[in-house]
Amino acid sequence: MRVFIVAIVTSLALLGGATTGFAEQGDGHRGSRDGRHHDMRGHGPRDPAMMVERMSRHLDLDEPQQEKLKNIMSAASPELDALRGRERANRQAQKELDTSASDYSASLANLAAESGEIVASRMVLMGRIRGEINAELTEEQRAKLAERGAHRGKGRHNWDRGTN
Repeated sequence: MRVFIVAIVTSLALLGGATTGFAEQGDGHRGSRDGRHHDMRGHGPRDPAMMVERMSRHLDLDEPQQEKLKNIMSAASPELDALRGRERANRQAQKELDTSASDYSASLANLAAESGEIVASRMVLMGRIRGEINAELTEEQRAKLAERGAHRGKGRHNWDRGTN
């Protein structure tokens, strides 16, 4: 049981880092370079137009590509919002659990299982979105995107990795 819960919590932590994609600020700072503030503690904007604007700068997207990517992201936005709502409700339910209740372990296990389902749904959705976006990019743009993804998370806070 304990191993199961640890696996779920670890999966959630890993997924949190994996889903930021281009929503992350390019310079690694939580603040805003252009005067706009972001929500979700530095995970970047949820506005599809802003995400496409950032991708356009990094990948030199043409107008038709920009429009297609905006449509892809806008279409996925309701699904992402629904998953965020489920995540929020799950976290709130975890906080409200009474540790002294006789059914605490069973309730926690149910919430952990639900959390795992949410993580799986997010992974599938994000994979679908990435696939749709990649289908609209040129080989050169896909290579740039892959290179950018390889460098993500290697900012100033990774002291233990010896990068700084």
